[in-house]
Amino acid sequence: MRYYLLIFAFVISTTVHADADNGLSVYRDNCLACHMYDRRGVSGMAPTLLNSPWIIGSDELLAGYLLTGGFGPQVLMARFDYLTNEDLRDLIEYLRLEEGLDTTINTEQIQQIRMRYQGEGLYD
Repeated sequence: MRYYLLIFAFVISTTVHADADNGLSVYRDNCLACHMYDRRGVSGMAPTLLNSPWIIGSDELLAGYLLTGGFGPQVLMARFDYLTNEDLRDLIEYLRLEEGLDTTINTEQIQQIRMRYQGEGLYD
């Protein structure tokens, strides 16, 4: 019985870390140029992500923000509506874990948010 529990615990552990690892990869491919490796941003161009109200706020608002490129014309961020629901979930997980926070958002919720904000991006 212990053998099976050990395998089950290993599978759960590696699955959780695989999402965060993919989130880091998504961050490097899509966010790094503006927000830098340390997430401090570029002064006068891209704000810091450290203690950002968007990162430490709700998963749902963060997903909407990422999908639309921000809420309002004063925000000049690229929209990330081309990311898959899985990649977006993993990015949110990575960003929140870096702040020491949990996330519970799943791909179904991201799809619902995607549908809600479709056509509401800065450039639409």
